[in-house]
Amino acid sequence: MKIIIIGAGVSGLSTYLQLCKLLPSFDSHTILIYESQKPCETVPAGTSDPSLSNFENLTDSTAVVGNSIGLTPNSVRLLKYIDTKLYEAFKLQGYVSETYTFKTARGHTLAVMSSGDKGSPEEYTISCPRYGLWKCLHDVVGEDKIQYRKVIDVDLSGEKPVVNFLDGGKEDADLVVGADGVRSVVKKAIFGEDDERKYAPHYEGFCGVGAFIDVEIPEAITKHKSMVFTFGSTGSFGYCCAAPMPQRVLGWWSNWGTPNVPDRNIVDTDDIRRQLQERHGTWNDPVIHSIIEKMTTDRIYPIWTTPNLPHWGETGAVLLGDAAHTLQATSGQGASQALEDSVTFSLLLSHYITKAEADDSDLTVKDAIKLASKGLYEIRNPRVASIRARARRLYITNKRINNIIVEYIFYCFIYLWTNFPIIGKLVLNDVFKELSGWNVEEQVKEYLEKKGH
Repeated sequence: MKIIIIGAGVSGLSTYLQLCKLLPSFDSHTILIYESQKPCETVPAGTSDPSLSNFENLTDSTAVVGNSIGLTPNSVRLLKYIDTKLYEAFKLQGYVSETYTFKTARGHTLAVMSSGDKGSPEEYTISCPRYGLWKCLHDVVGEDKIQYRKVIDVDLSGEKPVVNFLDGGKEDADLVVGADGVRSVVKKAIFGEDDERKYAPHYEGFCGVGAFIDVEIPEAITKHKSMVFTFGSTGSFGYCCAAPMPQRVLGWWSNWGTPNVPDRNIVDTDDIRRQLQERHGTWNDPVIHSIIEKMTTDRIYPIWTTPNLPHWGETGAVLLGDAAHTLQATSGQGASQALEDSVTFSLLLSHYITKAEADDSDLTVKDAIKLASKGLYEIRNPRVASIRARARRLYITNKRINNIIVEYIFYCFIYLWTNFPIIGKLVLNDVFKELSGWNVEEQVKEYLEKKGH
């Protein structure tokens, strides 16, 4: 079987590692990775403002708001499942954020909640630049496994998918994995005219800005080893330690509601600082004031999502990560869900390919690919749809609230949600358990048993 993975982002690289490990008779399979843009060779972890433009052309949303992520415990465990070297490298370059701190713009702490999963041993959320996760994956896969050629089209009309390149070349495969981000070429091939008419990326009415600064890590983080989230009447602001503490890398982000898509994402730094001052200048947090004063970024990112798709592939092509379900950056789940997609699909595909390769089987490779793609959607789509919907219910945190009564009602809601789980479940279900307690292997096993496969 020949597999072409389009996109060397988080979902593409993790899928490659999983398929190499799980596919039966691996020597009889060929797996190729194609990426349109070659990344910058080095990114100093402690620089005050890594140029996000170095990453914005990498697929699978490598350039996201602030380029900071908090990988939740179940996803940290997935890294270990994928490759122990990957897990160890990632933990060394990130910061273990043992808690989440929720604050109001008026300086009140609403809650400090554990990010741990109560496993044995317990895992916690790890905060880092998203680039750091990508770099760990890239190093384990190996630069020599990635070919830098731009894919302009995928033809699914024939017996096998055919990938067309900008340089005029063509290559067929049994399976094309679309890990190529929000404006996926593979998604366009699967849905044709409907890709733009019904399933084009949707602007969520929000924008974000963020980066890194080189400072002493503040007590607001070190006291509880925390990621700090602050909500106010003009948006939300967050910050975290984004590397081992001695490296002095503070990641930060700000999100706010705006009805119009910005006409450009490169903005004068002083203009961004002025906008940050307008939104957060009166907020009662000296860390936020210090960040605004020292920040040097010139990038603003509109927040896009993908509408709920009817499937993620049926004809020799499958979508993973942002190509299938771009989530709001405010959900904090983009990288985690990309990893879950990769492991889920790889487990399903290896299961069905094993059955297809059995001597007495009438199952073909094409059948196996179709069943794996169908299973991926049925297992994963309800989960990502729930995460997307929950993020929308929390959008009030990024909209301008001009009424102090409404502002305090919202603070009360956050307080009750974080301190009284029963009330939180009524509105948002058990968010932290749902996010951190989802086990890929168990979900796949239950699905296969239910289907009798």
